[in-house]
Amino acid sequence: MTSINTNDGAMAALQTLRAVSGNLTKTQQQVSSGLRVAQASDNAAYWSIATTMRSDKKAMSAVSDSIGFAKAVLDTTYDGMDKVREELVTIRNLVITAQSLPPPATDGYSNWTDYQPDATYDQSQVAKVDAEIYQHWQQISSIVDSASFGGVNLLRNDASEPDLPGAKIEFTTGYVDGQVLTVSIDTKDTTMINYGRTVDNLWNQPGSENMGYVDGVIWNANIIFPITYVDGGGVVQKNENIYTLRNSEVRIAANGLDRNEYYNGMINQLDERIQAVVGGMSVVGSTQKRVEMQDEFNQSMMDDVDKGVGRLVDADMEEASARLSANQTQQQLAVQALSIANQAPQTIMTLFQ
Repeated sequence: MTSINTNDGAMAALQTLRAVSGNLTKTQQQVSSGLRVAQASDNAAYWSIATTMRSDKKAMSAVSDSIGFAKAVLDTTYDGMDKVREELVTIRNLVITAQSLPPPATDGYSNWTDYQPDATYDQSQVAKVDAEIYQHWQQISSIVDSASFGGVNLLRNDASEPDLPGAKIEFTTGYVDGQVLTVSIDTKDTTMINYGRTVDNLWNQPGSENMGYVDGVIWNANIIFPITYVDGGGVVQKNENIYTLRNSEVRIAANGLDRNEYYNGMINQLDERIQAVVGGMSVVGSTQKRVEMQDEFNQSMMDDVDKGVGRLVDADMEEASARLSANQTQQQLAVQALSIANQAPQTIMTLFQ
């Protein structure tokens, strides 16, 4: 039966056209965005998993920035420690050189006050070496003060910072299952000067636990302070003394002491400091290696997240391209079918001619 009020063919064709147009729009969105699951309505489960994984990746990216900061701090620390080690080696070698030089004249000292200038001593060959040693102590002080990255300086521990030993600094190195991973290093292993210490002593002697590598005294018999010292009030002060060897030479001359014994004691102390710095550098180097491995792992995890999310939500572009062509053809055919269905009632006019 043909009716001019109801066109079943046109309604069927229109439904087909709507379905085809919907599929075409969806395919066009996949082609333009590259995503098979762009919103929760596309696939709630996959969308939820992908959204969570993207959030985790952002945390991993933040961790990557933190690792970059940690690597920069550790690199700066290691380089600073290596420079200090080189300066200590130079100072030790200069002390060895001074030991082999003729001692200053024992008569005619014009000033016997400890550490004060003396015309006779200042004209000696030892004094020239002493002046060079002072410059290397100053260089160490400069290195310690300038070895900073982003406001973090592990070569010096200020009085306002945690006491040594026991103080640690932590670096963020990872993010797993909602937990931030860190790696820590004892600041005792990197500190050259501790401005928070309360005593001076020989290295590795009772009372030296809170000292940095260049703190305390180099040779106790002569009270030789390299860079800083603790005053009578328990406050760390910069050492303004320009002499390292003079006091030993004065005491040796005044008391007829064994010059080689004094120099050997100083050289042994410097060797102990150098080996201690080398040990600290090993700790920093191990931490650098661990941070580097964590960085590689973090980068690998971010790549895995990208691949995992891609498998869940990315569109297969070859398939989408083929489906787009098919949908476009179906749409054209649906339009033609609707046009034919709309013309069907007009055939009834021939019955009334």
